[in-house]
Amino acid sequence: MKIPAQEQHVKTQQIDFLDELAELALGSRLKRISEKMLANAAQVYQAFDMNIQPKWFTLLALLDSKGSVSIVEASQLLGLSQPALSQFCKQLSEEGLVDVTVDPEDSRRKELSLSTKGNAAILRMRPIWEAVEAAAIELCEDNANDFYRSLIRFESAFDSLDLFERTKKILDSQAIDKQAADKQMINHTISILDFSAELAHYFESINTQWIEQMFVLEDIDKQVLQDPQRHIIDKGGRIWFAKHPTLGVVGACALLNKGNGNVELTKMGVLDSVRGMKVGERLLQHVIQEALNMRVETLFLLTNAKCEAAIHLYEKNGFAHDADIMQRFGQSYQRCNVAMRYVKQ
Repeated sequence: MKIPAQEQHVKTQQIDFLDELAELALGSRLKRISEKMLANAAQVYQAFDMNIQPKWFTLLALLDSKGSVSIVEASQLLGLSQPALSQFCKQLSEEGLVDVTVDPEDSRRKELSLSTKGNAAILRMRPIWEAVEAAAIELCEDNANDFYRSLIRFESAFDSLDLFERTKKILDSQAIDKQAADKQMINHTISILDFSAELAHYFESINTQWIEQMFVLEDIDKQVLQDPQRHIIDKGGRIWFAKHPTLGVVGACALLNKGNGNVELTKMGVLDSVRGMKVGERLLQHVIQEALNMRVETLFLLTNAKCEAAIHLYEKNGFAHDADIMQRFGQSYQRCNVAMRYVKQ
């Protein structure tokens, strides 16, 4: 088909601004091509009348290869967060493609496997996957390119020293006082909000995200997160939120009144989108100061040894490991194996 001269002119005048940004927009460029690839994959499935979403592919392929895996194992093997994986499982279960069974010895462990319908769908998809793989190889090797292996090398380099660390290293080499700049930026951009009914849903969503990424929501978690007014505020506790000027509410933390002058610093979390911006430290310092203003007798917290970054933050801001706190309060959560008391005055 011949393109009209006017339209030809328009096409030749198009400029891709990402070309001007070059490597600075590498993440955006990778995201754009990823979205194009996924959209094409969806077209392929639609062409064969298959009600399959491309985002399910890796999980379906994993189950086809392994037979059955737990949600935790699948999360580790695929590099997906447990909340995202749980969402995929729910969707695939609703489509009748995946069976989800609960371990009779551990109700928190869920095992995934392909259903009869799922196995039949895999048989239909195999020739499609082979064709897509051949097309992808062709794309990667077009113009004598070696894109796939270059991408593997790029990912390996990223895992060795990621973009943040490389940026920090460059800034440090330029003698920029990053720590002072960060502190000044956070103090001027992050505001701390008191609890209100309108903000209650953030308390649940923020804490659910980090807990489910590392552990399993326990009954006590669900009770407190779903009704913080009743379980924290009405019992003499306090809740605060960290708000970013453009990203909105990004962090939450609470003080839970345990009676007799004992107050637990609990449910402190920040969204993944602001990790590395020291929002957690800004929020923690505010909550500690509020606790001091309340003149509590004992300020303590309970956590798990897996939370290494958080424990380091607590230690940096005046908390010390305490066996007595563990003995008195450590049974509150199944995941608790670290107890700390605030000692810095």
